[in-house]
Parts: sequence; C-alpha cells; structure tokens
Amino acid sequence: MRLSLVRSLPLIVLGAACSMEPAGLPGASGSNENVAQSSSAIINGSVDTTHPAVVALILAKGNQGGLCSGTIVKKDVQRGIGWVATAAHCVDPAPALVVQAQDFMSPDALRYEVIDFKADARYSRQTGAYDFAVVRIAGVDASTPVIPLTGAPDGLTGGVNGTQVTSVGFGRTLLTEPTSPDEENTQRRMVSKRVAQLSLTTIGYNMQSSGICQGDSGGPVLVGAVGSERVVGIHSYVQDGCNGTGGSARVTSDLSFFETELTKALPGDSCSLCEKIANSGKSECAAMSASCLADKACRGYYECLSAGKKAADCFKEYPLAEGPFQAAANCVCTRACADKCAGSGSCLTAPKCGYKMESGSCRTCVEKSCCEEQTDCAANGQCYVCLKDNDADPACATNTARKKLAACATTNCKTECADSPVQNGGEDGAPEEEAPPESAGGGTTTTTTTGCSTAAGASSSSVLVLAVSALVLAGARRRRRD
Repeated sequence: MRLSLVRSLPLIVLGAACSMEPAGLPGASGSNENVAQSSSAIINGSVDTTHPAVVALILAKGNQGGLCSGTIVKKDVQRGIGWVATAAHCVDPAPALVVQAQDFMSPDALRYEVIDFKADARYSRQTGAYDFAVVRIAGVDASTPVIPLTGAPDGLTGGVNGTQVTSVGFGRTLLTEPTSPDEENTQRRMVSKRVAQLSLTTIGYNMQSSGICQGDSGGPVLVGAVGSERVVGIHSYVQDGCNGTGGSARVTSDLSFFETELTKALPGDSCSLCEKIANSGKSECAAMSASCLADKACRGYYECLSAGKKAADCFKEYPLAEGPFQAAANCVCTRACADKCAGSGSCLTAPKCGYKMESGSCRTCVEKSCCEEQTDCAANGQCYVCLKDNDADPACATNTARKKLAACATTNCKTECADSPVQNGGEDGAPEEEAPPESAGGGTTTTTTTGCSTAAGASSSSVLVLAVSALVLAGARRRRRD
C-alpha cells in the first residue's frame, strides 16, 4: 500500500518491503530471509493486547520503505527519551518513525520521532549473529510502557522440553503474499513457542504450525509472566518461507552492546530535540496534529494543499480549517519550543504569536503582552477568519477567543493600539461570559474588526509530522473502506 505525501516531503510506505538478507542457524538448512522482508505478522498467532511496549518501526529509503517491530526497553521520563531494541537489519534503511498502538494504522496511535540509532558492529549478514540495534525515540512520558532486556544468565533451554517463549510483532499473518489491503496485517500479534535449538548467539524454533514471519523482524522473544517479562531474543530471520525454522538473536550474546547504548550520554538540549519531543507521543504539538487530522475540515484543507492547490483556494474551500492547520504546523515555533527555536531555520517563517499583524507599535505591544491570546485566537477556526477578513463575519461578534484578544489589547495596549480595531469590543477590557466549547474547526462565540494581515509560514518539522500522521490515518481509513 503506497500513499503520497504533501509537497516535497519524503514518501513513507507503511507495510512495504525490506530487503532479503542471508542468515544461518546451527543445525538448520534451507534458504534464509530476514523477517522484515515483506509487506505484510505472526502466523497462526493471536491478537496481542498485553504487550503495548512492542512497537512498529516504519522504515524509509528514498521513495521506498518497510516495516519492522521493536520493543521499548528503557525510558527517561524527565528528558522524554526512550530506547527501542530492534534488529540491526531494521535500521538499514533508517527508521523514520516509531508507532505505538495495538494497530499501527489506528487514528489514536502514538507516533515517536527518531533521535538516533546504532546497530551492533558485530552483526553478521552471513550468519545472522548479533542482529541487534537500539533506536532512541523522543516524546515518551510516565505512561509509556517498557519491557526490560534480560540479564545473564537468561535461563533458556532448548530441545523437546525447551523453554516456552512468546514472540510478538506486527508481521504478516498468511504464508502466501497478500493480494489485497484486507490481507495486510497492521495489528500487533503474539504466538507461544518452545525453544527447539539454542546456541550462544541464536534462539531457534520450529514453525510448521505457527511462528514469526515477514514484518516481525526486531520484535521480542519474551520469557516470564505478563507484567514481569523480559526480552531474551530479537527476531532476525526465517528459513523455508515462514513454515520452517525461525531464528532470533540471543540478547545475552552481546549484553555489552546494549549496556553501552542504554547508558551513553543523552543528546544535548537543543531546538532539534525539542522539536522531536514536541511532535511525538502525547506532547502538545503531536496532539494538535492528531486533532487537526481527525477533524474533517482541517484534514480537507491539508489534503487540498497536498494536491498542489494554492493556499488561497484551499482557504475558500475550508475557511474554518486554515487556523487550526497553521496552529498545528507552527506549534513547535509558537508554543512548545518558542524559546529554544527562536531564530532557527525551521521557524523563520512562523509568526511569533501564531498570526502576523501589520507592523507597528500595536503589533509590538500585542506580541509582548497578548501573545498567548493571539496564539489561541489564531488556532481557533472562526477567530482566525476574523483576523484574516477584518471581522467581516457576524460570528466574530460572539467568538470567545476573539473577544479575549480584544480585551487583552484594550487592557495592555490601549495607547499603542488606539488607532487599530484590534482592541474594539473589549468593553473596558473585561472578558465576556464564556461561551460553550468550540469544535476544532472553529465555532461561533465574540467581536471586533482588525486591520491585520496573515503570514502562512509553517515549521517544516511540524508539517512533516502532519504529513506522516495523515499517511497513517489515510491508510487506516482505506483499510476500513475496503
């Protein structure tokens, strides 16, 4: 399933193919291929609802991409950084996005931007040994689930009475290649197996009845009761299709790699990191993007732009959507990272307080004393229209966000804005009674006229998140239709 993104943003393909790589398992024979190789999860497994720390990795390489699985194994809530254990071959091509959800195509999926990643230098494409990588993600919080890595010894045994383990991943569910979107698996699934073959570097199991398959690469092999499980292996490859032998890299074979990656210095506090955190997980800007794309009008405006139409034409078609869209696109610059990213390249075109008034002392005062009110007004569909169209719509007289901006200007910028209608309707600066909550697309609730002009610049980082989020939602919507 391939979906286009807006403008010149990179194309990310959900559930597309990764490259086939050779690997080996002691005592096994036949053709080998990485379990990230194909577009589609666990063969003859069941839908998994108990391992939310297992995530999907969306890979990108030019206009092609692929799917892998992984596990959040550590988090630093104070810095908002998480660590995902996955397979080395899952970071080539690089991971573009990490998605946490039972169904990675669901509209409420949490998406995390990638900070950096590292593959185990000992990884061998020929043998499949040391198929390990760690991906650091932004935007985790106290609610982010974690399943820790095992220590040594891992307690595994092989053979007829080998250790019972659980494999989890987002890979394909059919032995045959998917022939329609309905056959493409996007859900997290699990299967229970016994370790049949065991070496210092590899865990192997027979898969004639069930097991891992393409798309499960990087997913965990788990031991222990739910709630106290630990990751003992990382899915690496399959032999003889998905109906022969499955191989996973044994975590204890290179604990030093994981220790190094999980304890290395955290990245410095920067605009770039702030952007990634703000656009990830449950952070404010990520929530605004999700809200915009869940709103019919805001999404329509986005799709209008992505079709190459002029912003003015999209505004005419979706007048109440431009404000919420711009607010989401500029969120990093106007809200979450305003201080850290001031003057940065990605924020040069973003209006300081969500909307650019005409130059002059009124604008200077409003941006200094009423920035929050103007930012909130610009994020409100109706209030944005009021600012842009000089309060021509009668609904401006009852819009709460517009009224609050006018009241603030009257109170704090009375002299500077004396000749500007921005402060009209404030009635001695006292805000009027609150109106009912408004929808994401705007609503009708306050006030005046203003001689303001708009600047439609947007943070490139936030627009990318909007684009990727739209991609996921579009895929989910299509899957429901088919």
